[in-house]
Amino acid sequence: MAKKLLLFLLITLLSVTLVVVFGIKLFRTYHSTPEKAIKFYISIRNGPWAANRVTITEGSYYDKKYGQQYVVEGYKDRQTGMEVRFFYLKKNENGLWEVTSAGTGP
Repeated sequence: MAKKLLLFLLITLLSVTLVVVFGIKLFRTYHSTPEKAIKFYISIRNGPWAANRVTITEGSYYDKKYGQQYVVEGYKDRQTGMEVRFFYLKKNENGLWEVTSAGTGP
């Protein structure tokens, strides 16, 4: 009985470790560029099909608080139904891009 419990705990620990490592690697991959970070943001909120239909261009504006502006065409927020066009991104302390703000106006 003790051997079965030990084997179960070992398999569970290994599974959890694999999920965590894979999750961290996937997260780092999806935040390695501003475009990927925006698509990750959109796919979490509206699904992966919504992220594949957008066009992303770098804006000319940089805000000290929010970071670099990106203009996104083709994304409507599911809850409000409004087109969210302006995204601001910054690199975090790990060197990964993250969305700091998203909205309908600059």
